[in-house]
Order: sequence, then C-alpha cells, then structure tokens
Amino acid sequence: MAPNLPDFKEYRKRKQQKADSDLRNLLQSYHKWLAVNTNLREKVRAKHLFSQKTGCLMLELEEVPWKLYFEDWFAFDYITIIGTRLFDMFVKEKAEQLSPAEKQLSGLILTAALEPYQLIEKEEGALVAKSWLKKEKIELTMGPAASASLHFSASHFLARFIRCGFENRIISPVIPLRLLHKDQAENWRKTVQGKEEEHQRLRFLKENGVRLIAYADDKEY
Repeated sequence: MAPNLPDFKEYRKRKQQKADSDLRNLLQSYHKWLAVNTNLREKVRAKHLFSQKTGCLMLELEEVPWKLYFEDWFAFDYITIIGTRLFDMFVKEKAEQLSPAEKQLSGLILTAALEPYQLIEKEEGALVAKSWLKKEKIELTMGPAASASLHFSASHFLARFIRCGFENRIISPVIPLRLLHKDQAENWRKTVQGKEEEHQRLRFLKENGVRLIAYADDKEY
C-alpha cells in the first residue's frame, strides 16, 4: 500500500493565504501609521512635485483616479524634505514590532517601483502582461489590499507588484496608459537599460516611473 502523499495543492493554498494575510496586515499598519505621521506641509510639497512630474493639475489630485495615483506615489516613492521615503521611515520605526514575514515583505516593497507593461490578456483576477523593458511575460494578480481595477481596455498600463508567496501581487492602482509614440517608448527603454548597466535601474524607476503617469488614460479608469 502506497504511503500517504502530502497534498501539495493544499499546502500551497495555505502558504499563499498566510503570505496574503501578512501582506494585508503590513499594508494596513503602514497606512494607519501614514495617516498619523503625515505632515501637512510635506503633503503639499509632494502634491506640487507630483503635479510637475505628471502634468496633472493640483485640483485634479482631489478626484479619482488621480487621488489614488498620487496617494500610491506619496506612500512608496516620494522623497521627503529630509531625503528619505515614508515607507523606509515606517519600517525603521516599527522594526521591532514587525514579524519576520512582514520584514521580508517590507524589503520587497522597498524595491518595488511603478513599471510599464503591455497587456497580453486578462484572466480572472489577473493580468497576463509583457514587461515593457525586458519583454518578459509575467502574470500579475490582485493583492489582498490593492485598490486596483482590472476593468480597462488600454493596451499598456503601469503597476507596482511584489512576489508574495507564490504570486506576483499588485499593490498599487493599475494605471491604464495611452499608447506612447514608438520613439518615446524606445527612448524610455534605452534610458532604463542604460541605468541598469550603471546599477541605477531601481533608483531611476523609483524617481521617474511616476513621469509615465503623464500618459495615463483617466477615461479608462
């Protein structure tokens, strides 16, 4: 009689549920911290910078979807007056309170940036896409605390994701993009590839990925 074999499907399911729970708790804790620790002067400064980088009018930042786009950039990419990002500050302040799993997820979030993708197809709760920079095919799925909508028909989009458990979980709004001119897309790709050779790719994307929001198709939201 064959020995009982482990149920890998059930094991994978449990591991994914645990990873999603850790990510949900981490992001909820961060956003609570952010609400208490956000300086009004800092946020006004951030809105002016976001407006300059994207061409979005200040008044539009109080309206959906621009409010969601700004809040995500402010939470994860904006560099404060003292030269640090808010999520970095949160992780350092709460380091002793975070679980090992949350610390690991924090490290992944710190290195996640808004990146452009070409949509290949939609599946239930997922986007199958091709990296605009490396042409790698990837499946992106909804994170447990994502405010993203997958109801769009644009051929390109911006998203921020991390590897959570066995899934590539989206942790940002999904931003539909108007199709860029071929020369614009190629110039962007070459710039990023050049930064990668200089080992500056992540820094460049964290600081400049937001500029692609200038091509956001807000009618698609």
